[in-house]
This record gives sequence, C-alpha cells and structure tokens, in this order.
Amino acid sequence: MALRTLAYTVMAAGLILLARASEVPLKALAGQFLLRDVWKQTLTSGNELKPWASADFKVTGELTIPRLGLSQIVLDRASGEAMSWSIGAVSSDPNTTNAIILAGHRDTHMKFMAKLRIGDLVNFQASDASIKTYKIIKSMVLETPQLNVEDSFAKASQIILTTCWPFNGTQQGPERYILIGQQV
Repeated sequence: MALRTLAYTVMAAGLILLARASEVPLKALAGQFLLRDVWKQTLTSGNELKPWASADFKVTGELTIPRLGLSQIVLDRASGEAMSWSIGAVSSDPNTTNAIILAGHRDTHMKFMAKLRIGDLVNFQASDASIKTYKIIKSMVLETPQLNVEDSFAKASQIILTTCWPFNGTQQGPERYILIGQQV
C-alpha cells in the first residue's frame, strides 16, 4: 500500500512539473489564436484593444515574414506578462516612431530569428492598417541588453528585432541577438 501511494505521489509530482515547464510554450501557442481575434477587432475599429480586462498590454500590430510564411501578433509593450503571450514593442509607440523595436523570447515567439537572413523582407502592419516593409540589412550580437541605434540608421525608418542569445541557451544571459531592417 505504501509503495502504491509513493508511486502515485511521484506521478502527480511529475505531472505538476511537466505542466509548469510547459506553461510558457503552451501560453505562447494558445495566445496567438486569442490575440489574432483581438487583432481583427483592432483593425476594424482602428483602436488598440486589450485582449482581456486584466491584460497589461494591447494588441498594436502584426509582424509577417513572407519567406518563412510566418505571422506574429505584436503587443504594445515588452513587459513580462506581454512577452509570455507574444512579441512586445520596446519603443513606446511603434506606430509613431522612426524605429520599431520588437523583443520576444528566443524559444517561443522570436524563435524564427534564427532562420532570418540578410536580405529577407519583414512586414509590419500597424493598428491603423498601414503596412511597412523592411529589408534585413544587419545582424549582430551585443553583450549588453542596451541597444544604441547607430547614427547611420537613425535617419531611416527601421525595424529592430531582438531576442536572447545564444538561440539554444537554457538560461538568460547578457547577450542579445539583434537584426536591423531598413524600410524599402
């Protein structure tokens, strides 16, 4: 009897640990379906909307990468809660600034960055339904989370994608992988 109880306890603990380890990837997957509906409402109304009342973020755009057949919803901030659901905007308002800076987790929403190449096209659709196309022109790894936009890029409209580095890392470190795209 004691052995059976121990076995059930170990199985229950294993299931709990498995559920906890799967929380962020499952939230990321399910979140894109939920956020896509809110994105459609945002485009219809022209107003950035919260996906649910307690959310600390709004849906602000959609990032598409034609070569990869990929589409991701973009949220208006890169808070901890927001980035567990989708890509977050680091700049205060990605629809009004010259540089759109987007961040996300390397193992979920920004996993595609490992497949992007110099010359790839990236589209950003804002909540006002306008679409800007960018060409990836530069990649780099920085040893600090702080990003300084180079003067040569400051005058042109650009998109900056960032995630943790290395892609196969299991712990957060100081390095960030950066891709810069210039509007075409």
